[in-house]
Amino acid sequence: MSGGGHVGDVPGALIRAVLPGPCGVPWLLLPGWQQSAAHWAPVARWLSGSGVTLLSADLAGAAARCAAPPGTVARSGELVDRLLGEPAAAEAVMVVGHSAGAPLAVLVAAALPGVRGVVLAEPVASHFGAAPPRHAAVPGGHGAGPGGLRERYPMAAEATLRTIEAAARGLPPGEPARRTRIPTDADGERAARAGRALAGARAPVLVVRGRASALLSAGDAEALAAMAPRGWSATVPDAGHSPHIDRPRATAAQLTAFAAEVADHPPTYAGAARE
Repeated sequence: MSGGGHVGDVPGALIRAVLPGPCGVPWLLLPGWQQSAAHWAPVARWLSGSGVTLLSADLAGAAARCAAPPGTVARSGELVDRLLGEPAAAEAVMVVGHSAGAPLAVLVAAALPGVRGVVLAEPVASHFGAAPPRHAAVPGGHGAGPGGLRERYPMAAEATLRTIEAAARGLPPGEPARRTRIPTDADGERAARAGRALAGARAPVLVVRGRASALLSAGDAEALAAMAPRGWSATVPDAGHSPHIDRPRATAAQLTAFAAEVADHPPTYAGAARE
């Protein structure tokens, strides 16, 4: 998709552009459950310079329309179906999933023939059956102001936090600024489904880890990358569970390098290597 149009302007759409502006190459984002499009606005700005339009799914809005109980495989299937039913999803060439959005990213990407690559930013290893469940506090939400964001993301730059605040104020009606439910670690059935999807991924997969992450160890990141037929891992220095907030420019650079490599040389991505 290219030209001067806009993406995601349909009222009630579950997928909308993170930032307004002309259409670029569409990438689909599935944010973590306590985050929204606003948290990715700093990365979206860097991606726009490379001709990419980051489209974010409103997972809370999609979940609110599901009939299956929360935390079930059926609910996961409904979410995937609703996202695939959005016209914008069909045009995505990259799918990016953060934290609990990572399993959905793999499942959605599997049904989109035009997807060239999948990025899992700080995925939870137990959601793919690659590690036992691990409970830890996850910073999230927008907070009441810059102070709230600073408490949650102490490594982020002030300019980044201001960008998130501004983007949060611009969220369209119907997309909440705060996720109201943090899912528990995936049960065995859901984890097995996500693990099978990752193991059968047709597109290359990049696992991005924040070096200071308390939720994803280097070993778990390598294990997840190894599950994919063509999987790699990369680390963002000076970043935690939300590298897109702590280091948005470095995160965007990892994403664009991966996209460029898989577009030019699908079988071998040299931008990051298994260790």
